[in-house]
Amino acid sequence: MKRAMLLLAVAFWTRDARAQITVSGSPAQMTVSAAVAGLAPTAVSNSLTTYSVTNPTGQNTFTITAQINAAMPTNVTLEITLQSAGQGSSAGAVSLTTTAGTVITGIKQKVTGATITYQLSATSDAGVVPVQTRVVTFTAITVP
Repeated sequence: MKRAMLLLAVAFWTRDARAQITVSGSPAQMTVSAAVAGLAPTAVSNSLTTYSVTNPTGQNTFTITAQINAAMPTNVTLEITLQSAGQGSSAGAVSLTTTAGTVITGIKQKVTGATITYQLSATSDAGVVPVQTRVVTFTAITVP
């Protein structure tokens, strides 16, 4: 049986003191372990965490980026989707890498309890991957 396992921890910071990002916690360990013969292993997802953005003020708009602290193993992908919750525009599913990628743009007002969805997938070529941890960092950036 092929397995890819991942533990996630979440960090966040803000480049502009007028907007603060908070995250409800870290998702539970995710394990890709099911597959149907002849098909790729079944991806797993977790949508139990949320994010909030408080204190956006003025004429500025905020963009949120996300990145992980270390590259994913070969043939293993971690994607993230931030729900827009009526504020801004979600970029949809974004593959997380060590380079910050935009996950939502156009936030002008407070966001409370919007869903974060993580999806872990692997190809059969990934083989058995030992349990690993990745830290996801969210950053709020002011866009004039």
